[in-house]
Amino acid sequence: MNKAIIIISCSILFAQITVVPQGRNLIQNALLMERKGDLERARTLYEDMLRENPRNRQAYQRLKEILKRTGELESAAQLVEVWINLNPNDLQAYIELGEIVFLKDDKKRAAKIWHDFETTYGTHTSIYRMLVHTFSRLGLTEEMEGLVKRGRSKLGQKDILALDLANYYYSRQTYDRALDEYLIYIIEHPHQEKLVTDRVLLMSDDPENHLLIEKKLVSALENNHVIIDKLLAGYYFKTSRYNEALSTHRSMGLHNNADFKRWLLIAGNLRKESQYDLSIEAYQELLDLELELPPKIIGEALLGLGKTYEDQLLPKTLNNSLVAFYPDNLFFKNEFLQISPRSRESLERTFKLYQRVLQELPTSSFSPKAHFRLGEIQFKITRDFDGARTSYLSALASRPDKNLRQNILLRIGETFIAEGNLKAARNHFKLQHRTEKNTSISPFTMKEIHLTFLTGTIDTAKTVLDSVIVNALPNDKYFNDLMELQDIIAQHYTFGSETDKEALVQYSIAERLLQQYKLVEAAEMLAFIRENYPDVSILPIVMLRECLLRLLLEDVSISLNIAQLLQETPFAPQGITIQGEINEQFYGDIDKAMKFYNNLLESYPMSMLAEPVRMHMRQLKNVVES
Repeated sequence: MNKAIIIISCSILFAQITVVPQGRNLIQNALLMERKGDLERARTLYEDMLRENPRNRQAYQRLKEILKRTGELESAAQLVEVWINLNPNDLQAYIELGEIVFLKDDKKRAAKIWHDFETTYGTHTSIYRMLVHTFSRLGLTEEMEGLVKRGRSKLGQKDILALDLANYYYSRQTYDRALDEYLIYIIEHPHQEKLVTDRVLLMSDDPENHLLIEKKLVSALENNHVIIDKLLAGYYFKTSRYNEALSTHRSMGLHNNADFKRWLLIAGNLRKESQYDLSIEAYQELLDLELELPPKIIGEALLGLGKTYEDQLLPKTLNNSLVAFYPDNLFFKNEFLQISPRSRESLERTFKLYQRVLQELPTSSFSPKAHFRLGEIQFKITRDFDGARTSYLSALASRPDKNLRQNILLRIGETFIAEGNLKAARNHFKLQHRTEKNTSISPFTMKEIHLTFLTGTIDTAKTVLDSVIVNALPNDKYFNDLMELQDIIAQHYTFGSETDKEALVQYSIAERLLQQYKLVEAAEMLAFIRENYPDVSILPIVMLRECLLRLLLEDVSISLNIAQLLQETPFAPQGITIQGEINEQFYGDIDKAMKFYNNLLESYPMSMLAEPVRMHMRQLKNVVES
C-alpha cells in the first residue's frame, strides 16, 4: 500500500496517540514548497498533516493533486477511497474517484463507480449535473447522453440538463443537437430568451447553418410556443429576411401590452436597418388596430413613425463619404441637411404625425419629444429658425427629462447663431453656463468658445480655450475637439505671420457663414482666401474645407481641381480619396476610382483613411462581381 494511504490508515487506528499540532504554518510551508516546484517536500508536509488529522480537507485535496500531477494515479485512487470511508457524504469524492480510475485507463471500473454512485444518490438534479460535467470534461458524449436520458426519465423533468448538454454540443459545433437542447430549454425557461437567442444567432453567422436553423425552428413551431416564434423572427431579422421577420411577429398576434411593446421593438429595429417601408407598415398596423391602445403605446408608435419618415429625408451619399473635415469635432459640425424634392412628401407626413401626437397626447411625456422633433425638422431641413425656436421653447415648457432639456437649450442657442444673431446666442449660452452644475466640460462652455472663434476674436478664443484645457482631463468627451482647435490657433495665429493671422480671421468668417447655412457665400469666402493668400499656413485646411463644400454644392469640377492640388499638401491622402469618390459617385467610373483608392493604399498605407478605403474597395468589388 502506498505510503500516504498507510499514514491515513494508521492515524485512524491509533488516534489515541497524541501528536503535536502544526497549525497554519504547516499549510503555508507546504503551499510555498508547491509554488517552488519542490513537490516531494510539499507531499511530506501534507502527509504529516493527514497523520495528525485524517479529515484535513485542504491537505487531502493538495496531496491528491500532487499524486495526479506526478502520474501516481493508483495512489491517488487509494487516497480518495480512504477519504470516502472517512467522509461517506462527500459526494464529489465519488465523482473524483471514477475520474482518476478512468484516467488510469480502467474504464470498466470507472463506469461501475459512476453507475453505483448514480444508483445510490441519483434523486436530485445536482447529482446528474456533477456527472455530466465530468463526462463533458472527459469527452464521454455517449455516456453523457445516456445519463441525461435516465435522469429525465427518473426525475420526470424533460428539460433536465438541457442547457448543459446544448452548450456541450455547441462547443463542439454539433449544431443540430445543440439546437434540439436549446429549444427544449427555452420552452421550459422562457425568461432565458436572450441567452438562447444569442447562441442561435451566433450559429447563423455561418451561412452553412441557415437551412438547419430554419428547419429546426419551423419544425418546433408545431408545439405553439410563442418563444419559438420569437427565436424564428430573430433569426429572420439577423439574416436580413425582414419581410419574414415581420410576418412571424404578425403571427404571434397583437392582443395585449406585451404584444404592443414587442411590435414597437420590431418596427423600431426595421427603421434602424433602413427598412423604412416595412417600419412604416408596422407602425401603421399598430395604430390601425380596432383596440383601445394605452396612450404610451400610441405616443411611441406616432413618434416612431415620425422618426421613420424623418430618417427617409436624410441624404445617404454624403453621409457615407470617406473623407470628413475634422470628423465629429463640435467646432466644425454642420447640422443642416439637404433633401430632394421627392422627400417633400415624407416631410409633410412627418409634420402631420408630430402634430397628431401633440393633439392626441397634449400633456403626456411625449409632448416635449414631439415638439423637439418638430423643431429639429424646422432647424435642420426647412431652416425655419423662428419656427424651430418656437417648437424648442414649447418642448422646454412641456417638462422634458434632463438630457432632452440640455439638447433643447443648446438648439435654442444654435437658432440664434443660424440667424446671425451672435450677441443673443452668446447671452443665451452664458446664462445656461452659469446655471449648470457640472464637473466635466459643459457643452455650453464649448458653445461660448465656438462663438468667440466665429466672431474672429482669435486672441479671446485662445485665452478661453487655454483656460478650459488646463483643467480638462484627457477622457473628457470634448478634450480632442479642444486640442484640435487649439492646434489650429497655435499654428496659424500664435506662431503665424501677420498674413497668417489675417487669413485665419477670414477663415473664421467662412465658418460663421457655414453655421448660417450660407453655403455659397462660405464657398466664395474660402475661394477668396485660396486665391488671395496663396502662401499662408492655413491654406491646406481652407482647400480641404472648400473641396468638400463644393461637393455638397455639386460644383464637381472645382472640387476635383482642388482635390488634385491637395496632393501637394499634408492632406494628400484626403485629396486622392476625394478624387476616387468623385469618379465613383459623380462620373460612375469605378475603374478610375479604384486606381485612386489603390494609389492611396500604396502611397499612404499608414493613413487613417487606409482601412476605410480598403473596406470600401472590397464592397465595390462585391457589387461589381454580383
